[in-house]
Amino acid sequence: MENSIEMIWKKGFLNSDALIAPKLNNLYNQKSQNIVEKLKRMFKVNLYAILVFATLSTGLYAALGVPIAGLFIFSLLMVVSWRSYQTSKTLSNLDNSINSYEYLKSFNQWINDAIEKNTKIMRVFYGLIFLASLMPIVHAIKAGEVTNAAMQNSGLHLIYGIPTIGWVAALTIALLMFAFGGKIYRWDVNIVYGSTFKKLESIIIEMEELRKGE
Repeated sequence: MENSIEMIWKKGFLNSDALIAPKLNNLYNQKSQNIVEKLKRMFKVNLYAILVFATLSTGLYAALGVPIAGLFIFSLLMVVSWRSYQTSKTLSNLDNSINSYEYLKSFNQWINDAIEKNTKIMRVFYGLIFLASLMPIVHAIKAGEVTNAAMQNSGLHLIYGIPTIGWVAALTIALLMFAFGGKIYRWDVNIVYGSTFKKLESIIIEMEELRKGE
C-alpha cells in the first residue's frame, strides 16, 4: 500500500523536492480549472434556457388568450435572468492569483452565497408563477359556454365566474409555495447542479486532506 496512488500523490504534493510533485500539482490545477469552467458553462446555459423559455411562454400564453399572463411570466423570468446575470458578473471579483485550493474555496463560497441570495427571490417567484399558470384555465372556463353555464348554475359562490373555493385553494397553494420556496429552489438547484457541486466539494476535501499532512 505504500506505493498506492494516494501515497504517491500525497508525497508528491507535500514534498516540493519530489520529481512527481509538479505533475501532481498540475493535475490538481487542471481538475480545479475543469470543474470551474464546467460550472461556468452550466450557469450560462441555464441563463439562456430561462431566456428561451420566457420568450416561448409569452407566445404560448398569447395563443391561449391570456397575453397579460404571458407578459407577467415573461417579466418574472426577466427578473430572474437579470439577477443571475448580475450574480455571474461578480465572479470576476474572485482573486485569480491565489493557488487552486484557495480559489476553489472562494468559488465554492461564491456559489453558496449566490444560492442564499437567490432563495429570497425564488420564494416569491414560485407562487406568482403558479398563479399566472392558472390564468389559461380561468380563461378557458370563462370562454366556454358549457363550462361557464355550469359554473353559473352550480349554486357555488363565484368570483369572476370561478368558484370562490377554487380561488382559496389556489391562493393557499401559492402561500405554501412561498413558505417552502427556499426548499423548492434548492431542490431545483440540486437537480441541475447537484452532481457537479459534489465533485467540486470532493476536490476541495481531497486537497484539504493533503494539506493536513503538511
